[in-house]
Amino acid sequence: MRPLISACLLFSSLAAGQSSNPNAVRLTKFILGVDNLDRSYAFYHALGLDLDNAKALGKPAPLPDMLLKLVDVPLGTKFRNMMLKIPNTAFELEVTEFSGMDLHSAKPRIQDPGAAMLIFAVDELDAALATAKKAGGVVLTPGGLPIEGTGRAGARAVTLKDPDGYYVQLAQPLSVRPGAGKVVGAAFGTMAVQDAEKTASFYQDKFGFKMNDNGWTTDYDTNLGTHGAQVHDVTVTVPGTNLSWGFFEFKGVDRKPYTPRIPDPGAAAIGLQVHDIEAAIAAMKAAGGSSITAGGSLKLGNGKVGFVRDPNGILVELAQ
Repeated sequence: MRPLISACLLFSSLAAGQSSNPNAVRLTKFILGVDNLDRSYAFYHALGLDLDNAKALGKPAPLPDMLLKLVDVPLGTKFRNMMLKIPNTAFELEVTEFSGMDLHSAKPRIQDPGAAMLIFAVDELDAALATAKKAGGVVLTPGGLPIEGTGRAGARAVTLKDPDGYYVQLAQPLSVRPGAGKVVGAAFGTMAVQDAEKTASFYQDKFGFKMNDNGWTTDYDTNLGTHGAQVHDVTVTVPGTNLSWGFFEFKGVDRKPYTPRIPDPGAAAIGLQVHDIEAAIAAMKAAGGSSITAGGSLKLGNGKVGFVRDPNGILVELAQ
């Protein structure tokens, strides 16, 4: 079994300099939609993630008209969220909770297009796993125990589901000094897609990401519990940074695609900062994606924001 992360991904940080490639600036956040923000906070806080710029979770509040248009939800919808800081990591984890509207939970299996996985480095894996289980995590790795890795990270790793059904891998690299079982870094999320090469090629061609095709492998079977499956593992790296986003395509196992809406529990999205949001929206639509925000984008503060669904079904929050 090789771990899903390499040493360079565990502690992603912005590199100096600005890429001359078109449009993409940086990956800003990984977004998870849940039906119980308090429960989600308890899980991730137990692993060592703290709120950013807040002392406590807020209460659900009606969304103002502008934000209703941003995420395409009806009048009367309530919303709250939290931003979680991840140590030694160049992006944040945003968790959102919508209420007061009709919601449809999505619970894909790990091989289903639409499934998302967070990848955390921890300083003591057994302690972190015990904490995650106590906080409501369910182990996916057969046998329920971490597996020794043979990849470049040299990591022991285990995969589980958080209380909302999102997939989380905990890994302890050999380079990390043993500690209290807390998160000490992260790789940007990995998403299961219909076609990994096609998905990565879109971001390479239209946004200037650097694509790395790691080929097909069965090495993930033991950790993920997908006996007999092969995985096509492809990553894209944001120009000018060391932060990579991964795509998994499974074969040899049954798959069912999921395309939840932004407010649905189980919906994962990513935040992508661009130089030109209108060009980014046009590229998404021309390739078969769609614009979700009314009017394409909205002016917020000194910038613009707009939600899209990319040609592969992935939800993306574009920001300029």
